[in-house]
Amino acid sequence: MTSADDEDAIDDHHQFLTPSSDLLSPKTDNGVISPHITLTINNNDNDFADTEDISYVIQPLPTTLKSSTMTTTTTLNTPQLHTYLNLSAASSESSLVQPLLKEKHETLPIYTSPNNSEDERTASSSSSTTSSTSSNTSLIPNCRSYMTLYFTDMLISAFFITPFVNIHWRGAWDLLDIHLLPDYPRTSALISLGIGYFMLYMIYLTQGCLQRFYEKHRHNILGQIMTRLYTLLLALAYINQWRGLWNLLDLTSNEWYHLVGETGICIIFLLLMKSIYNLNSAPFLIGVDTESYFLLDSKYTVTTNNFLQHTFDFFYYEFVEAPLLIITWRGLYNLSDSYICPENRQLSMIVSFASGYLLYFLLALIQIPVVRCLIKQRHHFLHSIVSNLFHLIAFISVVQIWRSLWIICEQYLNITGYHNTTLWLCYGVAFVVLTCGLAACSLNGPGGSKDSYIDEGPILLFKFDYFSTLLKRQSSHLKVTKDGSLSSDISSTETIITAERLYRFDPPV
Repeated sequence: MTSADDEDAIDDHHQFLTPSSDLLSPKTDNGVISPHITLTINNNDNDFADTEDISYVIQPLPTTLKSSTMTTTTTLNTPQLHTYLNLSAASSESSLVQPLLKEKHETLPIYTSPNNSEDERTASSSSSTTSSTSSNTSLIPNCRSYMTLYFTDMLISAFFITPFVNIHWRGAWDLLDIHLLPDYPRTSALISLGIGYFMLYMIYLTQGCLQRFYEKHRHNILGQIMTRLYTLLLALAYINQWRGLWNLLDLTSNEWYHLVGETGICIIFLLLMKSIYNLNSAPFLIGVDTESYFLLDSKYTVTTNNFLQHTFDFFYYEFVEAPLLIITWRGLYNLSDSYICPENRQLSMIVSFASGYLLYFLLALIQIPVVRCLIKQRHHFLHSIVSNLFHLIAFISVVQIWRSLWIICEQYLNITGYHNTTLWLCYGVAFVVLTCGLAACSLNGPGGSKDSYIDEGPILLFKFDYFSTLLKRQSSHLKVTKDGSLSSDISSTETIITAERLYRFDPPV
């Protein structure tokens, strides 16, 4: 390497990212993507695990290994652009609150080669000092901007996305009640359940084909129509599944002790399965339309055969987990109908609305200080208890919010003499509005977000990431070219997913 090359390499040094850092965005130098990353690993440190974590984020090209007495230098001449991001699985909310979880700014060291000259090390030290000074001065404005996004996403999720999701579900549910064998409730419920399961199984089996087809046509009208139709059909499948099982359960006992027993047993099973998180829905969990939402993650990988893996996922999610979710939701919902001002429907609606949104804003506001406190404690058992408690409280909040909005739809969203037309308008307009707002994926409803989340650690960060995901999506519409620039034609099936799981913070070890 010539002296000129050495001087160029100084400008390309990057701060080494720790596993808890935000790995979603490529590093830039004055807005220009750096051509490579240089890492130096000290053999005396326990860096092996960190190197493995980085392999999830970096796709290395041929590497050069240099050995010395104490240190091994690994130069990954990899354009960061080969680390294209899959936004449908990106931990955008975790990234959003990262600056808010740290008590003070920490400056990460710059690792340089031991073979560098004294001038290079001096230049690196000077650069690190300058970076530290500028970062400290910009910490407060950055926190303010993050908080602004955070509160904006909270309000949009609560008062825009959630009401339209509820209106869509209510329209479809009541239309099925009216038109699908209304005189035979048991048969109607069974048919609805069968339709839901059939549609979902077809979606599970064809997810890969749908994604590949979309990749070929995503720039034309056919690809756009396909995504909108897919979103509508997937939501309809979940509505049929929930309506079918819910109505079948309504044909059984509705006594309070049966409801309490069923709900308690199902919550215990969900805790044991580490699936308590899936009780949540909007406003705690929203979906933003991205370019690879045809793919449904597997919670457990059991085989490399796609057909068998998809079939396993379908039976696990839809025949084991989904019934537990539906029974739990129905239990709390019917208990609320029976004991929250049953004689006065309007007052009952107000109580549910106020209590649901009060809990929602309370959890959203206290989760960051709670996470800060738990990070200091470093007790996994305490993390798990508090995490599960948060999700159970969030579940109560979601049910009360949905119940109040459902009552509002029944009492106020109804054109006199045109009830059937009103339901069709609710069903269609809500879908169009959320589609235009790029939030139609939220229509999947409770338990409709299939990801590889496993509740084995502290999960406190609820997904308020509407604007943050859209901003990441906008900045990622770039492609790798031969000279290291980016463009939007890269296939999103050639993506990687960061090692950091959704809505998850890992306590320091």
